[in-house]
Amino acid sequence: MKKVFNIIFLILFLSTTGCGFTPILVKSNYSFSYIIEKSTGSERVNSNIVEKLKTLNGKEKIYSIALNSKETKNILSKDSKGDPNILEIVINLNYIIKDSGKILVKKNLTRRSTYNNISDKFELEKSEDILVENLTRDLAQDIISSTSEISNDN
Repeated sequence: MKKVFNIIFLILFLSTTGCGFTPILVKSNYSFSYIIEKSTGSERVNSNIVEKLKTLNGKEKIYSIALNSKETKNILSKDSKGDPNILEIVINLNYIIKDSGKILVKKNLTRRSTYNNISDKFELEKSEDILVENLTRDLAQDIISSTSEISNDN
């Protein structure tokens, strides 16, 4: 069984490294960067997004961005005892990108993820942190993509 797993892993590894795959955020040849003008709402969400946006170091254009986020944890279903069974994390992000005081992009994004409750609360918290990290990575990529579109139009 272990040999089969190793062979499958080797095939997947070779196929992804040989095809020229590079993660989008690693591609750091963007010609723009950001100045964080304002950041309100969920500190955890905002700090994750800001961390990802700060990796851009383009010199041609510097955009100012204002972030307003909200992180919500919902109970989707309960077991027969009334304890939460399936949970959901929802992140709402409103952002405004400006250039010289002129609003270029104003968007409202929502990302959500569902997960099962875990009896070990430490593991549940670690799992939630990973989910928030993944969702904020997607949000940061959406911000970069929308900026890239307007940057290419100019």
